[in-house]
This record gives sequence, structure tokens and C-alpha cells, in this order.
Amino acid sequence: MRFFKFTLALCLVFVITLSTVFYNRSSVVTSIVNNFLTQHHSALTCIDFDINTDFNLLITRLCIDSPYADIELIDSLVEWRFEPSRIDVDKLSDAISAINIAAVTVLAKGDIQLPESPTSRTVKLSELPTLIRKQLHDLALFSIPIDLDIQTFNYQPFSNKKTNKNHTYQGQFSAHAQRLLFTVANQKKEHILSLALAKRDGDISATLATDLAQLRPLLVQHPKALPLSLSTLLINKSWSVTGKLNSQLDWHKKTLSMTNQLSDFSFKTSPGFSSLGLVALDASFAWQANLTDDKLHFDFTADDNQSNNIQLAFNSEKLIESLTAQTVDQQIISVLIDNAISTLTVKPLDSLKIDFTKKTVTSDGITIISSNLHGPIELSLSDLLFNFNDDPVITPNLQKAKFSLTAQASIAQLQPYSMQPVKLSITGGIEQHSDIWQLNLAQGTTIELAQLSLPSVKPASGIKSLTQASNAKAQLNVTSLISRLHGNVAIPKNDLKSQSKNSEPVTFKLELNNQVSQLHYPKILQVNGLELNTKILGSIDNITINTKMIADNIPIAAAKFTGDLRHPNVVVSAKDVLLTDLLALKVELPIELKLIDGNIDYHLSGQLKNNEDLWANPMILALTVQDFTGEVEGIWLQDLNWQQKFVLQNGQIKSIPEKSTTLYNLTIAKIETGTPIHNLATTTFIDFSQDHIKLLARNIHGDLLGGRFDIAKAQWPFSKELLVKIKLTKIDLEKLLELDKKQGIVVTGKVSGNFPIYYDGEYFLIKEGYLHNVGDGIIQVYNNPAVEELKASSTELKLAFSALENLHYHHLSSEVSMADDGYMLLDTAIKGRNPDLDNDVNLNLNLSYDLLGLIESLNITEDFESKIIKGYTKKELNN
Repeated sequence: MRFFKFTLALCLVFVITLSTVFYNRSSVVTSIVNNFLTQHHSALTCIDFDINTDFNLLITRLCIDSPYADIELIDSLVEWRFEPSRIDVDKLSDAISAINIAAVTVLAKGDIQLPESPTSRTVKLSELPTLIRKQLHDLALFSIPIDLDIQTFNYQPFSNKKTNKNHTYQGQFSAHAQRLLFTVANQKKEHILSLALAKRDGDISATLATDLAQLRPLLVQHPKALPLSLSTLLINKSWSVTGKLNSQLDWHKKTLSMTNQLSDFSFKTSPGFSSLGLVALDASFAWQANLTDDKLHFDFTADDNQSNNIQLAFNSEKLIESLTAQTVDQQIISVLIDNAISTLTVKPLDSLKIDFTKKTVTSDGITIISSNLHGPIELSLSDLLFNFNDDPVITPNLQKAKFSLTAQASIAQLQPYSMQPVKLSITGGIEQHSDIWQLNLAQGTTIELAQLSLPSVKPASGIKSLTQASNAKAQLNVTSLISRLHGNVAIPKNDLKSQSKNSEPVTFKLELNNQVSQLHYPKILQVNGLELNTKILGSIDNITINTKMIADNIPIAAAKFTGDLRHPNVVVSAKDVLLTDLLALKVELPIELKLIDGNIDYHLSGQLKNNEDLWANPMILALTVQDFTGEVEGIWLQDLNWQQKFVLQNGQIKSIPEKSTTLYNLTIAKIETGTPIHNLATTTFIDFSQDHIKLLARNIHGDLLGGRFDIAKAQWPFSKELLVKIKLTKIDLEKLLELDKKQGIVVTGKVSGNFPIYYDGEYFLIKEGYLHNVGDGIIQVYNNPAVEELKASSTELKLAFSALENLHYHHLSSEVSMADDGYMLLDTAIKGRNPDLDNDVNLNLNLSYDLLGLIESLNITEDFESKIIKGYTKKELNN
């Protein structure tokens, strides 16, 4: 505007000059013009003029000396629009129709400083559209009273530096009632700035083109004409800029439209410019802007041959140093260090809208692209909504946004388990409410880990001895872990209200699906696919986490965490899990199992108060095995049922005695051994502690050989302090001999008794054991080859064995003992009668058995046979 004012002042000079032409005296003209210029501290130093045949004024040369500049006008033509016969001296200025100047030279004497407007005030943002419309409306109505054309001008800015004395600029200027043209170039005739404006019927059309690299030196030479912050930035030599800006402005029916093109833009800095060190910003950018009423709309939709990209390059190490100096969270800094990036590409999406009435900013979003050592990183922000206060500068406050992130990243906390990067694919949104931020995670959010190797958790001392030999260096290996999650997280705002005692904590409402592929624990477990479905609800202080675990399509567990997440209550349970399904998971057991049927229930509960040593937390484990049928190490077990409750604490696992409506917690319908056992029942107590296993059984009983056995208490490993009493009731001798039938020997009847078994720390001993018959029985020895041979050798033996061919006994007793040599001694007495011979029989036998061999084979018939023969032989010889 100062340029326009100065131009109009020149026109006034021409008018005054014209008013004195008719006096035709140069000295008079000079005096009159100087009288006017004195008001502006200026003076006319030269003037040459004439009048042509059309009464137009020809000024060959005109010189003005002012405090700001020396001005010289060459070949100026002033055209009139009046008739000489009707000249009104007082209105000569209105008679000027045009001023044409061939050349203007301006040599600045000082810095140009624009005067401050005394009526200027801070404009509110809500008033900005109205102000813009008013300015454009006034510009559309503004009309220059005369046409002014400057074919060429040369301008030399003021400078105290001798090196800048030759920096001159040249250009053109044209101002008419309906159009304006202004161009400027440097002394090398390199384009700097051009402005073309046209008006018609209240509409305005304007174009602006500038070369940023050439514009900067021009602005630098006029620091006082600019705001201090801008001039300080411009004179800073630690940065450079190149690029071209082209703008098209249209004002039509109170609507402002702008089309802008920024091409080949480049901004580079040297190390001293910012804390980021060397920075390079490159862009090729096109956008349109439209102001209608109180709405400003930016359209970033690129043409087919134009991509709107902003590329930023920086020093990643300097970025880390800057963030560290700003005390940014160390975990964030660690992630940036492990995933160093040095470039960013920013792409705006579609459009951005500013509503000055509602004070909102909405954006279709931006896409930010980068890369690290592991591959590309892409972050998309969309459907952005901001609001702002009615301040002079927009300070947007985010209200909601959607986001999408795809990347591969190294996480230091996971490197002990996997050296592979974490694959991230996260989609969702964020919303601001009155007192919270709500983070929403959408379906499709995934986190993937590969090649995991998890070190074994330190086991309780009680079970350490079971696994340390074979799994001292065993690790749990996982091919991949994929987590899919969705839901929302509510985060309180960091303000005074959220710091009060009644503020809401961070709350979660999430659903997770974790899929593990190829889980392998050497010599323990092999699972092809493990799936965990989890629901998280609540806050850190009061959380509820429910998880269902499925292994190879088999539901094997349900877990629940409640309470304070730092010290949660834990329940892990399963019900009616088929044991055959569990074995199908390729569980490698220390014993051989061949199952037909059976299921298991378990329930683990407790509170995790010690997060550093999980085994130090007290936990209760309840196990129930039902309807177990199959082979265990080749031994057939049928219909086994077992219930046991344990406490896990301080590295120990112990059974918990509990009152129950049932007398026994372990029952087995049948054990198929050399001697089948039926209806076994007992109460067990198990203790894993201090690297030892202790098994205690009480009230053991079962059906054996047609009778029953009872053991009040037994312990493994055996103890010197514990006496094991085996009580036998009504054992069927016929069934006993059926275990290994021998030709010609039949024994019937039943016996009962007790076997007290002692352990001296090295050997097993039996003291004061006994057996006795329950009711009468029969012993028949006939058609036995060995007996027949003895009969043939002696008449006496023949008579004796004849008595055993049908011995009906009424008394059978035996005193039982066993020394440390492992042989069991039976001092046996048999009394009865042979009805066929009608004589009584009394037999005393001392029997010795290898108990270990007996237990192994459960075969006594052969030894019984030989003892009977030897006993009778000895008796006959004594007789």
C-alpha cells in the first residue's frame, strides 16, 4: 500500500506540474513542486517537460530527492481527458486520464519501515472470514482514478554492506481501474515475483507466482518491513530454501477460491539451525482452498500426474538427544533407538475443513511413511476432528481420530525371548470425552511374534527333582504367536480433576485371541496349535480377565484373574477334559500310558502377591480323575477315580487333609496283575518338598484272591518309624493255587492273618506274622508225577501220600517271619482227616520262600508241592 501511496503522490506532482505549465517557466514549476514535496521532506532536483500536439504532458526527466530514496523518472507521458477551452485549474487532477512512464530508477537510502496502524487490533478467529470478505469486497470496489503504467523500473535496496551495493531489481508495474500487474526480477533477470489482478462486476481474479529462493534475498534486505520474528529467521544463514509457488485466486459471489501449486520445494538446514542437526524437507504439493460463509475448505486431492508428498530427512541420533533433553519417557526413547528412522514422508488425505462458527477443524487425515532396518512403517490418521478457541492463532484440540499402523519393530524387552521383530498391524481410533480419552482398537488389530524361546520357569523344589535330569537346559519353543485384539481403553485426562481422589482409573474392555503355532517343550509337550481367547474388563485396581485355552482344538483350561492386577486373584480350571484328548497332544510322560477312557477336572486358585517368585505365592490345586481305564506301564487299571487337593507354597506341594463325605479319595475297580485286585480303595497324601517325593496312603483295602486285604497305613519311601500291617481276610487258597496250576494238587479253603512289615533303613523284616484257616478245607494230591515216583519207591510213602489224596483239614495255621536275607519263613501246622482212609492227619511244615521272587511271580504251588513231599518223607522216615 505504501507503494500505491507513493505512486499517487507522484501523480499529484504531475498535476501540480501541469497546473503551472501554462506559465512556461521551469523555475516557477520547480518552486511550486518543492513547496508540496517539502511536506514529505523531499525536493525536486530536476525536471524537463513539454506539451505535444494533443496537449499531453511529456516529462523527459524528473528527479526527486527524499529521505527514503533518490527517484528518477524517464520519459513520462501524462494524458488528459478535457477540452482546452474548458480548463478548470482547481480540478486539473481529475482531468488526468493516464500516466505512462518508460523507466523509473529508485535508489533506497534507508530501510523501508511500514507504519503501524493506530486502529489495528487483534482479530479473533471467528471474525477472520468476515474480515477477509470485507477486504476483498473493498478491493473489488476500489478503483484507481488514473491509469498508471511503468514499463520498467530499477530498484536498489539500501545496504550498509559494500558487497550488496550492486544488488538491483527490475520489473514492471501497471495499475488500471480493472487490472493490476506487478513483476520483479533480480539483476540476472531471474524471476522473483509476479502478481496479476483483474476485476469485473465485483469479482476478482488474481494470480501469484514466486521463486522462493530468489524471494528470500529481497526480503532479507527489508528487515524493518517485516515482523521481527520473520526477519530474524530470514537472515539466519543456517538454512536454505528453493522452490516455486503458484497461486490462482478467484472472488466470485462472496466466495473465495484458491488453487495453489508448490513445486520442487526444498528446505535444508545446517547443524546449528535446530537440535535435530541436519534437516532436509522436500515437497511437491498442490491444494485448493475455498472460503464460503464461515467455512474454509482445503482440498488436497492430487491430479493424476501429481503426488502430494512432503519428505523429511533428519539425524536420528540428534532426535534421540533432543527427546532425552525433554525428559521423554525412557521406554519410548528405547523403542526409537532400537528402530531408528531418519526419513518421513507425509501425504495429506483428500480434504481439511475449518468451521469458524462451530470452531472445529475436520480432516480426512494424513499418511506418514517411514522405514527402519526391518522394513516399511506406515501410520495413517483419518477422520480427524479438532476444536479451537477464539484466539488469533489456531491451537487445535483433538476430539477424535481414527488410526492405522503397520510396521515391524524391535522391542528390547522381548529380545531375551526372540531376536525377530514384532509385526504390528493396529487399527482403531481415539476420542476425547469430558474427563477421559477413549482408545478404541478395531477388529483386525494384530501383533505377531516369531521364533520365541522361553526359558523354563523356576520350578518348586518338590518337583525340581522330577525334571532336572532330563530338562536341565530345556526351553519352551514357539514358532509364532499371533495376538488379535479389539475393544477399548479409557484413560483419564491429565488435569486437576483426574488427580482427585474420585478420579476414574484407566479402564479396559478388550477381547483377545492369541494363537500359538508349533509349541514344543523338549521331552514334555508338543502342540501344533494353541489358542487363548481372553476378555479383559475393569481397571488396574479392579480387573477381571477371563481366558479359555484350546490346544489342537481341545479345550483344556479356563483362567480367571480378578482384583488388583498387580496382585490378582487367580483361578485356572478345567472340567471333564478327556484324558485321551490330552494324550493326543503328544504329551511325553515318564511312564507309558495306553488309555481307553477317563477324564480330569482341576482347579488352581490363589493370589499372586509375589511377582518376582511365582512359586512363593500360596496356591490351592484340586485334582479329580474320573473313570480312568487303560494300561499304566503294562498294568491294566479299570475305573480309577481319584480326588486330591494340594497347597502350593514356598516351593512345596502338599496334599491338604479335608473332611469329605467319602472315606476314600482313590478307588480302582480292577488292577490286572498276576493276581488281580478288585475294588481297591485308599486315602492318599502326597508331599513334594525339598527335592523329595513322599506318598502316604491310609485305610488301604481291596479284594484279592476271593478275599480281602487291608493296610492301615503305608508310606513311600519307606520309613523305619512306620510299621506296615497287612491284614488278609478269607483268602481263597484254591484261587491262589490257580495262579500257577500244577498237575495233581488241589487245595480249597480260606485263610486270614496279619503280616507286620518293618523297615530298618536297608532291609524289610516280618515279625510275628501269622495265618490261620477260616473254616474247613481240602488238600488233594493225586496223579502228580513226583508223588507217584515217591509212592513207587516206598510202601510207607505210598501210605502217607495216599492220606493226602483227600485230606479234609480243620486246622491250618502258620507263624510268619522274614529276616534281612529276604526269605520268608512259615512255621505251618495242618490238622485234618482223610475220610477215604478213615484216619487223622497231623502235619508240621517249616516253609521258606524268596519273598521278592514270590512277589514277582506270585507262584507258590511248586514250592508248596516240594515242601509237602519233603515233609511227609521226613515224617515217614521218623516213624
